[in-house]
Amino acid sequence: TYHLNCQTFTQIRHQLYQKLGNLIRKLRSKVEDFQQRLQRSENADQFRQRADLLMAYLHEWKPGLTIITLADFETGQPVTISLDPTKNAVQNAQSLYKRHQKLKRSRQAIEPLLAKSRDELNYLEHVEAAIAQQETYHSANDLALLNEIKMELIEQGYLDGDPARQPKRESRPSFHCYESPNGFEILIGRNNHQNDHLTFRVATDYDLWFHTQEIPGSHVLLRLPPGAVPDEADLQVTANLCAYYSRARQSEQVPVIYTNPKRVFKPKGARPGMVVYTHETVIWGKPQAVDPLQGQMSPDAE
Repeated sequence: TYHLNCQTFTQIRHQLYQKLGNLIRKLRSKVEDFQQRLQRSENADQFRQRADLLMAYLHEWKPGLTIITLADFETGQPVTISLDPTKNAVQNAQSLYKRHQKLKRSRQAIEPLLAKSRDELNYLEHVEAAIAQQETYHSANDLALLNEIKMELIEQGYLDGDPARQPKRESRPSFHCYESPNGFEILIGRNNHQNDHLTFRVATDYDLWFHTQEIPGSHVLLRLPPGAVPDEADLQVTANLCAYYSRARQSEQVPVIYTNPKRVFKPKGARPGMVVYTHETVIWGKPQAVDPLQGQMSPDAE
C-alpha cells in the first residue's frame, strides 16, 4: 500500500503542478496585458484638457496648423497640441473629446477585469504554494491532503471530474503542529480547506492569527489560553514558521502580519482560503531559522 500511495501521490502532485503552472502563466500574461491597457488609458484626462484649451482659445487657431501651443489654465505652462490640418479648431477639439471618452470607457471596462484576474491569480498561487509544501510522501495524510486540493480545483472548475466521486475530506484535519518557546501550540493549515477550518472553526478570540503579507502561504494560529500573553520569542517563532510555510520559504526575511482571529473575514463569494484582515501588526519572519522537525508535535486540534 505504501508504494502504491507513494506512486499515486507523485502522479497527482505532478498533474496538479502542471495544470496550475499553465493556468498561472496565462493569468500573469492576462494581468500584464490589462495593466498595459490601463496605463494607456491613464492619459484620458489629458485629451479632455487639451480639447478644453483648444475650445477656449479658438481665436489662436489658423487654417493649416499641425501643432498649436497654448497656456495651461491652472499653471500657465505651455501645452503643445497636435492638430489635424484638414480639420478646423472645433473639429480637432471634438476628436480629442472622442479620444477622451473612448479611453475612459476602456479604463472602466478594464479595471474590474484586472481586479478579477488578480484575485484569481492570487488564489491559484496560494494553491500552488500549498502543493509546493507537500514535497514527499510520508503517510496516508499526505495523499489525503493532495486529494483535497484536487477536489477543490474540481469544485472551482479548474479540473474536470465529479466532486461526488472524489475521496472524502478528512473529518479531522492534519494540521502541522508546533510548540512555541513558552509551550503555546502553533497550528498551520496545509491546504485551503484546512486554512478555512483553522481560521473560522478552530480559532478563538484569545488566539493570534498569522499570515505572510501579500505572499501566498498557510494560515497560522498561535493558540493562547484566556489571559495568556505571548512574549517576543513566541511571536518570532510563529512568524518564522509562517514565512517557512509560504511561497517565500527561500527568502532571508519575510513580512508577516498577525491579528486577532475576529479581525479576519471571508468576503462574500471568496474562494477557499481567501480572506481579508484588519488591525494587523507586521513582524519579520525568518524562514531559514526553521528546522521543520524541531518543536513539531502531534496535532490534537479538532
